[in-house]
Amino acid sequence: MKNIALVVLAAALIGLAGLYLRQSTKIMEAEAINAGLRDQLAELQSRLDQQQERTVSLQTRLQNTREKAIAKSEEVSHLERALTNQTEAAVQSKNPMAEMFKDPQMKDFVKAQQKMVLSGMIDKNYASFFSRLGLGAQQAASLKDLIIKKSMVDAQTGMSMLSSSQDPDARTQIFEQSNAEKEGINSEIRQMLGEENYQDFLAYEKSQPERMSVGMFKDAQASGPTALSAEQEEHLIQALGEERQNFKFTTDLYDQTKIARDLSGNLSEEKVKQFQQERAQLDEKYLERARVILSDEQMPQFQKFLSSQSQLQNAAFGMAAKMFGGKQVTK
Repeated sequence: MKNIALVVLAAALIGLAGLYLRQSTKIMEAEAINAGLRDQLAELQSRLDQQQERTVSLQTRLQNTREKAIAKSEEVSHLERALTNQTEAAVQSKNPMAEMFKDPQMKDFVKAQQKMVLSGMIDKNYASFFSRLGLGAQQAASLKDLIIKKSMVDAQTGMSMLSSSQDPDARTQIFEQSNAEKEGINSEIRQMLGEENYQDFLAYEKSQPERMSVGMFKDAQASGPTALSAEQEEHLIQALGEERQNFKFTTDLYDQTKIARDLSGNLSEEKVKQFQQERAQLDEKYLERARVILSDEQMPQFQKFLSSQSQLQNAAFGMAAKMFGGKQVTK
């Protein structure tokens, strides 16, 4: 009997132990589930906090954008009023462009637009030069700033000429001041690059008219069948530059420093017409050189491009002659 009791007791203990183990396992599983739920809840709370932060940030940005939009709208309205006033004054003036550029706000607006355009042009036209010199990012940025500064001197000189009186002495003073400012900037560039690289810079700078022109032609052709290759682009730039520098103009209206002292005389009807005729002769030389570089499919497109550029330039010089020269230029 004693042995039976012991067996029954042992069986009961084993059963209780099994039950305890099962309950312990369930408790552990429940705790694991609770821990997982707590982690999920914490993650959801974190996401909610982040979303709230984003919402606050977006609300702040929206408010700032609204404020900027209101300020910009007021600025535009102010510029419109200024432009209207200047336009009305220009109608009554013998020199409408001069009246337009007398307003300081108009000058600031044009200056900001010019700087933005110049920045993009320099990025495009000087990228290969910066790479060739092996300039670091900081050096390239500093050189770009100096080139923009130098280009802005010319742009500001143009506006000063438009808003100045017709006094030849005043115009001469404007150009002399402009040349002095550019010489100072050139000195900074020479100091940055060293003499050898500075001479390379001057040579590259002289090629900018051709680089801009050929770049415009290349962009116009895009990636079609008449697209320019990199090799064709460089050869064409070199050829056009050589032809322009070797051409003997009677009055070279490309050279501002030579015509500045006598704008009225150099921009007379006779001299502008003569320049237009000589420019047409130069275009023929461009075409002769281009035939060796471009394909038969590209040549008609290039000839059409030169013609359109010539028309634009003739119109620009015609307008300058009306403002600064003598008689009106007839086409």
